[in-house]
Amino acid sequence: MKKYIFPILIIAAMLFASSCNKYEAPDFEVPKYNGEPANKTIQDIIDVYEAHGSMDSICHAGETFIVKATVVSSDEGGNYYKTMVLQDETAGIQMQINASGLCHIYPVGQTVYLDCRGLVVGNYHGVYQIGWIYQGSVGRVDQNFLSQYLHKDGLPVDVTPMITDITSPSDLNSSNVNKLVRIRNCQFAEEAVGLPLAEETVTTNRYLASINGSECSNLVTRTSNYAKFRKHIIPGGTGDIVGILSVYQSSTTTYQLMLRTIDDLGTFGVVGDAYPMTFEGGQSSWTTTGSWEFFASHNSMLHRNVSEACDDWLISPVIPYNTVSGSEVYVDEMFQSIGGVDLDNFSIYYTTVLEGTPNESDWHPLIVNNYPTGTYTQVQVSGLANLTADFRIGFRYKSEGVCTASWAVKGVHFMKLITE
Repeated sequence: MKKYIFPILIIAAMLFASSCNKYEAPDFEVPKYNGEPANKTIQDIIDVYEAHGSMDSICHAGETFIVKATVVSSDEGGNYYKTMVLQDETAGIQMQINASGLCHIYPVGQTVYLDCRGLVVGNYHGVYQIGWIYQGSVGRVDQNFLSQYLHKDGLPVDVTPMITDITSPSDLNSSNVNKLVRIRNCQFAEEAVGLPLAEETVTTNRYLASINGSECSNLVTRTSNYAKFRKHIIPGGTGDIVGILSVYQSSTTTYQLMLRTIDDLGTFGVVGDAYPMTFEGGQSSWTTTGSWEFFASHNSMLHRNVSEACDDWLISPVIPYNTVSGSEVYVDEMFQSIGGVDLDNFSIYYTTVLEGTPNESDWHPLIVNNYPTGTYTQVQVSGLANLTADFRIGFRYKSEGVCTASWAVKGVHFMKLITE
């Protein structure tokens, strides 16, 4: 009997494979709304709040209140959380939903019919919101009941025609809040350029300085520290930014642009390190060998102090001006045991004398924003903006006697818009 087992197994496998090949995936069904027709607008929802002056039910028992709108927000990039923004031809509004991954169910451009029966409308510091009532405020609609209020119709459409162009600071007003907007020809504030969109532990506002050449003081990009693109470096230059316009009204009014994905920052290009710089080891009392091979450090980092007067330089290779022109300059550096030590012992300079040993008068001081202690920190260095020739950077450790501080330089970065 054993001699029949192998052929039987082969036949069984063939039958199984044949049955697998006959499987057909179910047909994809385009969602179609078959309910009551839309009879209201988003502006009608807002008018309910304005008429009452506070949070109120959008409609009363027995009343039909159906709004046709388009999804314009997305939680794909992590900057939106349990929130969806809907927009029609009259206005935009924020809906609070106790669910994540909304972008997979209600992608940008999805047409929806919003049945407002059972929902309330409120205003949070200038932002109109709808949802369930919760502890006297607008709360989130439970995801298990979401299909009772939102009904999809058709496939997602291109929302580009819905974008409102913000061409001057005067366009920052309540009528454009909760709308998909494009900030035209804008620039970030100088102090924001080169920083990440958000800090690691907190939602972060980064100010924009101008719109279409007009000074602006009340517009920020607001980015969650959970956003997938929060580490993206803020670019210099001029460009367009797309996002959902929000606002926070208290004693002052600050408009907030909420990016959905990093693509909303697309026309600025990408900021990168235009000239990654390395050092040669063995310069004076600086070293890049041994256990400290990943950075240049003064010998005090190894021996904990400088026991006699010193004037030691760490000098960079020649840096091409044409390559780094327009860059923001940052240094990764760290100090140890700096307390009580004269900070004048640590200085950064530049020189355009490229051959031989420059005289002291050939070195020009750079401005360091701060002296980080205990851990590596990327600090901005200024003073190179007016250069028109190739140059070198020099790190000078100068002490008149015993110095207990240690100084290490891990890298120098020339961050600028990479357009190629």
